[in-house]
Amino acid sequence: MTAMKKTQGLSLWTLVMLIFVPTFGFNNITTNGVALGPAAVPSWLLVCLLYFLPLTAIIAELASANKHKGGGIYSWIAFSLGHKWAFFGTWSYFIANLFYLQFVFARLPVMASWALFGENRFGDHNVTLLPFLAILLCLALTWIASRGVKQFSRLSTWGGKFTFLTTGLFIFFAYLAYVTGTPSATEWTMETTMPDFSTSYFATFSWLLFAVAGAEVAGTYIHEVDQPIRNFPRGVIMATLLVGVAYILGSLAVSLVASPQALIDAGLKDAGYVVYLQLAESWGVSGKAVVQVYSAVLLVTSIAAYVVWIESPIRAMFAEVPQGTFPKILTTRDESGSFANALWIQAGVVVVLNALPLMGLTSIDALFRLLTDLSALSLVIPYIILAAAFLVFRLKNKPGPFTMMRSNKLATSVAVMTVLISIAGFFGAGIDYYVDAETGAAAAKAIIMTYGGPIVLIALGYGLTHFRKRPQL
Repeated sequence: MTAMKKTQGLSLWTLVMLIFVPTFGFNNITTNGVALGPAAVPSWLLVCLLYFLPLTAIIAELASANKHKGGGIYSWIAFSLGHKWAFFGTWSYFIANLFYLQFVFARLPVMASWALFGENRFGDHNVTLLPFLAILLCLALTWIASRGVKQFSRLSTWGGKFTFLTTGLFIFFAYLAYVTGTPSATEWTMETTMPDFSTSYFATFSWLLFAVAGAEVAGTYIHEVDQPIRNFPRGVIMATLLVGVAYILGSLAVSLVASPQALIDAGLKDAGYVVYLQLAESWGVSGKAVVQVYSAVLLVTSIAAYVVWIESPIRAMFAEVPQGTFPKILTTRDESGSFANALWIQAGVVVVLNALPLMGLTSIDALFRLLTDLSALSLVIPYIILAAAFLVFRLKNKPGPFTMMRSNKLATSVAVMTVLISIAGFFGAGIDYYVDAETGAAAAKAIIMTYGGPIVLIALGYGLTHFRKRPQL
């Protein structure tokens, strides 16, 4: 009798894509191109080698040490730091998602404007429209998510492939234009390429860290990979290299198409569309038509992706953490299995966050800069806690079943480095607001605007601990 063939696990290339897709984003290229110019190229290399690869290795080892537990980052942190820090790590991850949603809801109207008109009709004269439209989008998409997201999952997945394809085509045609005689729009010198490590550089350093967010996805797949001891470290290294190469090649391609001044003039809101328009026109094609088609498809797939993203972190958080971690109102499901209460509470918070910039809002680019800073600095908080959990784990225990760092000295050094880089990114996100402030009152207002929201919401999480029972893993 022939033995049944063992079910094959995830292939090496599937693992690479599972890490790459949630990490890479073309918008991250143009955002950092606006802020750093040609200096973005070596910055991507540094961040991938000194942050993305170590962080992925840390998460992979914590996941392997908790292979029989289904609580995700909660289990990874509780394993070495206890339930209190596990709660804050999970809650801060949720808070980071709130600020990310605030950012994407403000970005969708701009995307729609490019799709409909081939240009951005939102300017400083009507900048207050964006928060109002973001609020309406938040409520509408939350309602859709509460009805079920299965029908959007396939379209969301297709959107990831579309982004990958369009980015590849952009890079290909940008380099092809250059080698066939089109001069570079950027003058490359040692002075413009090397980071100056000024306060302005560190003010956008957290954007680079935000751009490689998604490493936490890798750890959850370690036990589903075919031949994990052999393929997982290879997959992690390959994905890190692929992300780094994509960001570097993409940044170079953007610089070939648009000068640093052109990117600055386009601003954070429009740079991602302007470079496609300029590339198309350099080939004698209607840039307006190309960018309209690109924006229209991106808009549809982005809406599907955000509907899924509204619901999936809530499902992952409230479904997988131990019972009693959060108040019952957040973990109660409706008849369809949806966390409707949590979805609408999340929507309420995001509505408030979108309304806050209306106070003193004068510039559309200032709005996008603030939202980028908030998203970036919020996300590094759970990474600080994760890296600290790994540090304590390696100081008290032997390496986990899977590790890329057998030496305890190397592992602890990498953990400390990851914590320090994360802290630098957190405080760096607000340094320019303080430096540029003309008075002490203005500096205080800027700091409150930047750090107040995350701190208040994390403090709210501390208040929630008084309304829960002690969870059991």
